[in-house]
Amino acid sequence: MKKIALIACSMIRGSNLCPGDAKCFVALGRKEGEFKRYENQDVSLVGIVDCGGCEGNKNRVVCSMALLNMHLKALNEKVDTIHVSTCIMKYCKRKDDLIEAIRQKAGVEVVEGTHDYIPPSIFEQS
Repeated sequence: MKKIALIACSMIRGSNLCPGDAKCFVALGRKEGEFKRYENQDVSLVGIVDCGGCEGNKNRVVCSMALLNMHLKALNEKVDTIHVSTCIMKYCKRKDDLIEAIRQKAGVEVVEGTHDYIPPSIFEQS
């Protein structure tokens, strides 16, 4: 079974703009967006950590990954792939630095993105 972890935007998660990471969970369950790569595989989400915040530095995300790894080892679990969430990929001005730090320290595959559930406009009438 493939074990994945998500790196999510601290601001979006913390302000309840994406309650419970619902879009990521739905996309994973449906194997849509960047999760389509697991179409014929069993996949388990083993953790979600945040990026460290807008004013944080790229080392904060590395600390979050290390802490997640420590907890997973105690449970005899591991991460095979890290997905950098859509909220970071679409809206973060620091995403390049974050992705670089994640890739340097993760030791596993890093995928940019999670879902494609972004509306084209806010007030468009259907």
